[in-house]
Amino acid sequence: MLGKIWHVLTWPFRAIPWYVWLGALAVAAWFGRNILLIIASVIAFNPIPVPPIFQGEPETILEAREQDLDYFNHVRRNERSLDDAGRARFDAQLELVRADMATMSDAEFQLGLARVMALTDNGHSNASATRMVQPFERMPFRTAVLDGQLHVLRVREGFEDLLGAQVTHINGVPAMQAMYRFRDAFGGNDPFFESFAPLLIETPVYLEAVDLSAGELTYSFILADGNSQDRTLAPVAVEEAARRRFSGDLPMHWKMESDHWIAFQPSGDPLYLRHPDSDYWLEYLDDGDIAYLNIRANFSDAGEESLSDWVARMEVELRAALPGVIVVDQRFNGGGDLTLTEPLMHALADIVGEDGRVYLLANGNTFSAGIVNLAMAKETAPERVVLVGEEIGDRLQFWAEGWWYSLKNSGYRARYSTGYYDLQNGCSGLFICHWGSLDIFPVIVDDLDIDIPAPMTFADYAAGRDAGLEAVFAAEAAR
Repeated sequence: MLGKIWHVLTWPFRAIPWYVWLGALAVAAWFGRNILLIIASVIAFNPIPVPPIFQGEPETILEAREQDLDYFNHVRRNERSLDDAGRARFDAQLELVRADMATMSDAEFQLGLARVMALTDNGHSNASATRMVQPFERMPFRTAVLDGQLHVLRVREGFEDLLGAQVTHINGVPAMQAMYRFRDAFGGNDPFFESFAPLLIETPVYLEAVDLSAGELTYSFILADGNSQDRTLAPVAVEEAARRRFSGDLPMHWKMESDHWIAFQPSGDPLYLRHPDSDYWLEYLDDGDIAYLNIRANFSDAGEESLSDWVARMEVELRAALPGVIVVDQRFNGGGDLTLTEPLMHALADIVGEDGRVYLLANGNTFSAGIVNLAMAKETAPERVVLVGEEIGDRLQFWAEGWWYSLKNSGYRARYSTGYYDLQNGCSGLFICHWGSLDIFPVIVDDLDIDIPAPMTFADYAAGRDAGLEAVFAAEAAR
């Protein structure tokens, strides 16, 4: 009886040749290895920080800060951009914060932690400036840097006369110099820093932390009518339900914190400010010979069409339309999932053909996956891809991926980075280079320098002009 059962069970091994079994085993092993590698990569590049379990409720401010420092020190071990020397500097700076924290204000404590994190000098591994200012009273206006000048683009009701004004000084200190007093609290390059740093000069407790205020704050303005004015202003109460807004996003005049704010409205209807309800869209110009694509984010918006579906549709449509010029505007693209746009970015130069051109509009807001988009487009045909605008928001070597974390007592929020990208030399190393950039989308370019400078000035913004797109038209006319 047992012999018959064995005979039935072993029939496949007699009927199917050994080499077929060997091949099936090899395929299963290959798939199993890759599945395990993917799972390991997800865990390795996105470790979730677990808050300390046994910390009780703090009884004093000092105890609360001790708890936050313990957690901060724990999560920094996930930051892979630090080498041994960097970790030593990190630990030494952290001990300085620990030594002084008993006398620090809440803002000074958060700024101290930001300065520790900034020692990574990595644009992704930064404190969240929007979270840093969220708990504190702020001025009744919001500013953004436009071509090296600080301009008011939002005001609370009752301060409409400040809309469009240039902030020239804060308590007698030139405004941009005042802003750069916070430079040591953030890693990365200057254009990216300027896209969020105005948040801090609108927040009195942070100005006090860098010795710019000891009570009253006087801002010097050049108003929209050209007149100069000094105003001693008081902050307004915190709006608990207000939406956090990045300074660099303020030119998109529809992005508001709450209904209590009024936005500066540029004249006309510039192309780059159309379709406020969509983060990706296409418009044909010059009788269809120029295709203008605007990609404001590398993730799906709230519309019915996902970004990946839109990308697939755009490639089919553009190959059918055969425009001679494609313009991709990513001046507000702060990043997301680089895999979603990869097929289109790598296809652009092929679509326009040997005699066509691809123009990429960028500035300091172009960050992370937005930068990789530029590199993917340029990699395919660097001689036919032209970068227009202003310097991008990061270097070509950076650490990304990782995770955000928050300290429960102070509310300080930052992120650490775990995956390395090198867009100039390529990257190798298991669990060092992010598996997507390493195996699926290797991208290598000589540089992403701006070929045609076209800064966004306030005068152009106010008039509804787009210097970047005008530079594209001028280049095509010359060609």
